Amino acid sequence: MRERSTPRHAQPAVELTPAAEPEQTSLATPPNSALPKLLKPRQVSLRAFGVVLGIELLAGLGWALTSWTWLAFALLFGGLLGWSFRRRGDAHRAIAANERARELLDLGQADEAAQLLDQLLASRRTPPNIRPLAAYYRALVSIRHGEFNQARERIRAVIESGWLGNRKTLQSLAPAVYAAATLASVLDGDLQAADRWRAEGHRCAANLDRHWFVADAFMLARGDAWEQLLHRLNANWDAIEGTVSGAGIRQLQLLEAYALARLNEREDNYRGLHSGQEISALIHGIRPGRFDYLALRWPELREFMQAHRLLATG
Repeated sequence: MRERSTPRHAQPAVELTPAAEPEQTSLATPPNSALPKLLKPRQVSLRAFGVVLGIELLAGLGWALTSWTWLAFALLFGGLLGWSFRRRGDAHRAIAANERARELLDLGQADEAAQLLDQLLASRRTPPNIRPLAAYYRALVSIRHGEFNQARERIRAVIESGWLGNRKTLQSLAPAVYAAATLASVLDGDLQAADRWRAEGHRCAANLDRHWFVADAFMLARGDAWEQLLHRLNANWDAIEGTVSGAGIRQLQLLEAYALARLNEREDNYRGLHSGQEISALIHGIRPGRFDYLALRWPELREFMQAHRLLATG
């Protein structure tokens, strides 16, 4: 683990107002897909009740026409068993497709992940309780493509679907979804919305600090809170290394270098304390173009990245 220098006059971390990331393939904007329809848990329960009732009516009709009790029971149990097996098979296929899409994101193949997720969301066989997970991953693809407004709409649909609440299927995923909403808002330049999403996320029962290392760092950097950012990174780096993905760590190193560069521009005690060599070490190994999307609507970060030849675009 690398040694990290603590700024001499860094201020103590101040709590943000209550209110890991794969590499990018390209900034080419794919055709916008319509937001998928996400059924609420109550609607899914009513649909399941309707299916069971339909099977019972079919069994009752068979008994009424033939007076054969065994036929009625065969229709009833056969229908329920067939429906159950079909649901289980659909769920297994959808979960496997989601995991494959997440793997593609980790490999930086965002376009391939988008195609797979769009197919999954368009399929009538995708179970309603798994569709929000696919929609969340699709929002991450939109962030990777620099489509921050679309990503925010997709995440809002996931949150409003109701599947993130207590004792719901995706309860454990809720903090990560709110953190993604926070990050998308920050990259879109909407810090007020980011603060609101952060507050909602911290009220989740499954909330943990590890969900917020990256999103909080971007909030602090976009809000010009350089000293807080450096203090938090130094104070939490062991936990960051243990919980954040490799790409996420690269992003945090980029933000640290950016914060040091901005502080060095000031006529204060930071001047001279951090050499250009330290900044170069932090961004060493970041491939040009890997994080272009982060600076699409962030002129100051774009200027820094361009100065250090981290952009693939002009």
